[in-house]
Amino acid sequence: MTRAACDPPRTGPHAVRPLAGSNRRASGGGRTRFVGTAHHADEEAASLRADHPAVIEGRTLFPSRVFDIDQCERILIGGKNNAKIGATIEKGPWAGMPVLTLTLEERATCPRSCHHFRSCFGNAMHFARRHRHGPELIERLDEELAYYADQDRGGFAVRLHVLGDFWSEEYVECWANWMVRFPMLHVWGYTARQVHTPIGAMIEAMNLRWPARWCIRFSVPPTAPIEPMQVTTIWRQPEGARVAESLSCPQQRDKFATCGTCAICFQPGLEHERVVFTGHGMRGRPTKLST
Repeated sequence: MTRAACDPPRTGPHAVRPLAGSNRRASGGGRTRFVGTAHHADEEAASLRADHPAVIEGRTLFPSRVFDIDQCERILIGGKNNAKIGATIEKGPWAGMPVLTLTLEERATCPRSCHHFRSCFGNAMHFARRHRHGPELIERLDEELAYYADQDRGGFAVRLHVLGDFWSEEYVECWANWMVRFPMLHVWGYTARQVHTPIGAMIEAMNLRWPARWCIRFSVPPTAPIEPMQVTTIWRQPEGARVAESLSCPQQRDKFATCGTCAICFQPGLEHERVVFTGHGMRGRPTKLST
């Protein structure tokens, strides 16, 4: 069988095993890079109003694009369907692995402390298919991950979460158990949960335990102190500006076509580099959007 992603059959759920101890991550990597000089929209201009129903209710702007799990043939979608992420990893230790993506509902699964709660780039993703979170999602993930682990002996990568976030400690625990059960599973992504929170502490422990397979970076404001495994977003900057101890996303600067051809967010030795993204999303505040 080829290493490309394919549709999994509906198999029965597998038993979940408990999380064991952790190992400490080694440090490494330089810390200072220049950030691109292009101007970008101000965050406030790309944000929903504070009194917008989607903000107050903690949900997506597009509720008709949230699907129950039994409505979906599959929930892990091949990265080839996302032009930014890409179909495969093409460099580093994960090279050759097919990419799968998981999309949840933004805001409904995210902490209100997220500094992009109003300016989430999901505000501009009218057609993205969000999968409803809950026990049914976990059961289906268990089935699909087991299928890919059985079929792909060389490893596969899951990008968490194109939209949404880790919504509970139980959900994070499930990912920890899957990491134990499926040695071919590799995961990268970003979270607005912070390390001082219960969910954030669990994610950080997994970064330390599986540094070669689990790479979830913490989204922080640009002014936050530098810590390992961070990302931040800058919406506007003057010409020639630089952000100390940061590495701007090469894919956004057209240095690489996809995340799979860039791979800096999960490259060994770059744990202490804060990756900087340029803000993007809808332009101007919406007046008539789905409510």
